[in-house]
Amino acid sequence: MKFISAVIIWVLCAVAVQAQTYYVVHVKGNIETKSNNEALKVGAKVSADDELRFITQDATAVVMSREKGRMILNGKKSTKSADGEFLSFVKDVLLPMESNLKMSTRGDYRNIQDFKGFFGEGKYVIIGEELVLTPNKTKFPVDDKKSFIYRYETDSRPVNKKVHIEGDNLVLNKTRLYKTHGVMVDPENTEPVDLIYFDMETKDMQSLAKFKPVFVDEETLIMELQSVASFIRSNGILPEDKIPGELYQFVLDVHGQTNKGLFEEWLLSKDLISKN
Repeated sequence: MKFISAVIIWVLCAVAVQAQTYYVVHVKGNIETKSNNEALKVGAKVSADDELRFITQDATAVVMSREKGRMILNGKKSTKSADGEFLSFVKDVLLPMESNLKMSTRGDYRNIQDFKGFFGEGKYVIIGEELVLTPNKTKFPVDDKKSFIYRYETDSRPVNKKVHIEGDNLVLNKTRLYKTHGVMVDPENTEPVDLIYFDMETKDMQSLAKFKPVFVDEETLIMELQSVASFIRSNGILPEDKIPGELYQFVLDVHGQTNKGLFEEWLLSKDLISKN
């Protein structure tokens, strides 16, 4: 009798694992569900036994479940078939997602005195096509003799761009900075940026920060964050006042570091969180 009970428990556990579903909140690259050849999209659900086709092996997806939290579907764990396709079941490419606890950046974007502290090191997420910042006027005056230079390298040559100024603000605009010789350069294919404060009169060049900008499409990010917030609310995972912090952590983990104060103001502007 004990043996039969043990078998029943084992079967029930196995069924529970097989029935485990995951909610898709981010997709990078092209992934398809093999059963219907449909592209995996934000808001979709997959089960542990769904077979996926990774169009390229570097494709990934972030999924959530109530039991396991955020997980990543890693195409690099997929298996190449005899037909040259990268195929694997969800359960075979599902990995825990590392949390970037030390990636938040500091400083008020309306009065920046420490650009290195603001941008941090490594990736810095810019939501949409541009980032508007205000340097401290006393420390970084801007006139005909003093300016900010945005320097990076492509595969073929270095590029130096004078940062556009509007009033007291620096405007880091993707098109202005990455259109060179009439051709748009993909920021992902460049070396990290060196933001420089340049005095033309004295020829003094002060390197302020070195970082890798990541321009994240605004509408895509809104869709992802709405999906994360909806999953949290519908499953009663966190109280409402904790959701902004979870959305911020999602951006840190999935896309890269960004300034928390600036991000929370953007959340409010898009009605993704309550003002209360």
